[in-house]
Amino acid sequence: MKRNTFLSILIILSLAFLFSNCKKATNKNQYNINNYIPAEIIDTLKTDIVTYMGVKPRNADWETRHDPQYRPFYIEGSKNYEIYMYFVNENGDHFFYMIRPSRHIEGNRRAIGGKLRLDENFNITWYEEVFVTHVFDEELLREMADVFFPKLIDNSIRESIENDNRIEWPDVRLKYDIVKKEWRYDVAE
Repeated sequence: MKRNTFLSILIILSLAFLFSNCKKATNKNQYNINNYIPAEIIDTLKTDIVTYMGVKPRNADWETRHDPQYRPFYIEGSKNYEIYMYFVNENGDHFFYMIRPSRHIEGNRRAIGGKLRLDENFNITWYEEVFVTHVFDEELLREMADVFFPKLIDNSIRESIENDNRIEWPDVRLKYDIVKKEWRYDVAE
């Protein structure tokens, strides 16, 4: 009798463990860019995003960074970026969580959460970065995605941005300029 009870409990615990891991895998899979963007477009889209969020080439500014002469610079730079999570909601809003290089004494990676819209040819028609993390190791940035990305999607990220010391921007001084598509100190509230 004791053995049957033990086996029953062991089976139930094993099934619960398997179910919870399958659910986590399913949730992670729903945030895979391959579910939303054709494979042959992903690198181009990543480079387009990097054109907004990456370091600009010498002599480029917010108005000229899309000039064709700078495209090779962004293509090369995009190799160091990863679209870790991606989701498209029923309204056609695209959400991303990218892990990117960072030039910082404490590390070399940070993450950016944002949203965008695409036209029928997968060209960006609207773009916004919502938050930028502090510099951390990549494993922690991936763990943080599990917390921050669902909040970004359901528009409940504001409280996390304001109350989580892992988020570097926005802060009281630095805000995202929706027109210039960059983080600036001169953005009016």
